[in-house]
Amino acid sequence: MFSFHQSYRGSDIPIQLLAFLVFSLGLFFFVISWGEKFKYSFSEKLKIKTVRPFNNFNLSISDFQINHLYNDMVRFDLLDQEKTSIEDFRNVFLKGWNSHSSKLHLKMDGPSCREFFNYLVKTFPNNSITLKNLFINSGLVLRPDAKRYHYNTLKNAPTRTPNSEHHETLLKIFSKLN
Repeated sequence: MFSFHQSYRGSDIPIQLLAFLVFSLGLFFFVISWGEKFKYSFSEKLKIKTVRPFNNFNLSISDFQINHLYNDMVRFDLLDQEKTSIEDFRNVFLKGWNSHSSKLHLKMDGPSCREFFNYLVKTFPNNSITLKNLFINSGLVLRPDAKRYHYNTLKNAPTRTPNSEHHETLLKIFSKLN
């Protein structure tokens, strides 16, 4: 429109009104296309990307199974009973990560923890547990010295040790849960 206005030097009012009308319609369509509906469609996509998909483990386990798992882990000395109660055990696996202050204090090394994770996922397949979420992101599962496990130690455990030192014990515990 600016180019047309510069090249046209006439004083014909209908042509100038037509040029102004075309410019106004273009501006109107520009405003409509960048309106609230357009902004809303982008803001929804941003909200979807920023929402964290995992707040809990969504473990589908019965009360009997969780009690049995806890008692067997205490019996075989894989869990520190003084620092982890049955209620803490339930909270970690069944509630949201930030809705409680419970922690699991395991007495297992990296390969044993990896094997524990594998058995947990195989025994209870309807869950959202990942290795990284269980041991790293949630911050709910701790080593015997009350520090977090190192992800690389857990991830690479099967390549270093095919069977952990607690392999038979974990197999016995999880075979009873099926």
